[in-house]
Amino acid sequence: MARGSTTVARAGAQKPNFASRSPSPLIAGQFTIDWNGESINLPVCRFGSEETTVPSGVRWWNERARRFAREKRGIGERWRRTIRQYLLAMPRALERAGREAPASAADVTAEDVEALKTAGFWANSTLHTNLVALREFLRWEGNPLSEDVEVWLAPGGQAINRRWLTAAQLGALYSAASGREKVIVALEGFNGLRRVEVLRLHARDLDLTLPNPTMRVLGKGRHGGKYRTIPIQPVAYAELVAWTLNQPATAAIFPYHERTADHDVRRAAHRAALGVPVSGHDLRRSFGRIAYQAGVSLVDLKYLYGHESVDMTAHYIGLDDDAARRGLNAFGEAMRPFIQQVQMGAGP
Repeated sequence: MARGSTTVARAGAQKPNFASRSPSPLIAGQFTIDWNGESINLPVCRFGSEETTVPSGVRWWNERARRFAREKRGIGERWRRTIRQYLLAMPRALERAGREAPASAADVTAEDVEALKTAGFWANSTLHTNLVALREFLRWEGNPLSEDVEVWLAPGGQAINRRWLTAAQLGALYSAASGREKVIVALEGFNGLRRVEVLRLHARDLDLTLPNPTMRVLGKGRHGGKYRTIPIQPVAYAELVAWTLNQPATAAIFPYHERTADHDVRRAAHRAALGVPVSGHDLRRSFGRIAYQAGVSLVDLKYLYGHESVDMTAHYIGLDDDAARRGLNAFGEAMRPFIQQVQMGAGP
């Protein structure tokens, strides 16, 4: 199906009867109408005929995505909002991944899905959520691609998990970065900022006065979230001092598009030979995990992150995974004597 326009049938639509009246100059200038009532062509009018042609692309996709999220049963409101948010952003995500934005669900191909998996601008958990939302949407729309299990496997055929860098990897990444790349790595990997918070940061938001430099950060949210004032980590401080030298207060700290930031991080990761893709979320998660291992409390990390709860912070830096792993290890130790007896043939 071509990525062009889509014809949508409207049940019960009636052809208007214009035969008994004359056209106004405004209507006559916009539509081609046979005023004998035999035919009518309203190319931009929704009520004109049994079938109405509406522009596809973003408009079509958004209408169907909203309807899918609204009508999906058996889910909570939080997941409903997440599905809607991710599906509305999907055409743009595919363009960022080097693919053409789909005009409809029927246009999504295996190559599109693969491009999303290899683009590297999402953390693994975010990638997983996006793929689940997209697959459910395609199934609802009747795209057979949704039933091809191989297409939806995580990269390398492995389960998708959250990803962190070690302290050594983060240090190598910062060393390999240069210029504005260092600014992104320092703010996300050493100060824990979200990508959107970096893009919203201006020179006027910085107080670089020693010994306690701070920055006023505007949190996430489509129209702006909450402000919070947090300390500036020394590595980030050094980059900010150099980057804002002789800059006006209105100057953006990173006056580029988010795709530029993605590319900058990927280039630095390639030079650092880390062997894994790195995204902004990976840097932010790594900051929290390394800081916690170094003794920073969850309460302090919650404040630095701008999270609503300590539980959210614990999940974000993988403490729930760690606890589950410790629990399984403890279970294994408790069962070890009985397993050994079974292996020796002595019975339980």
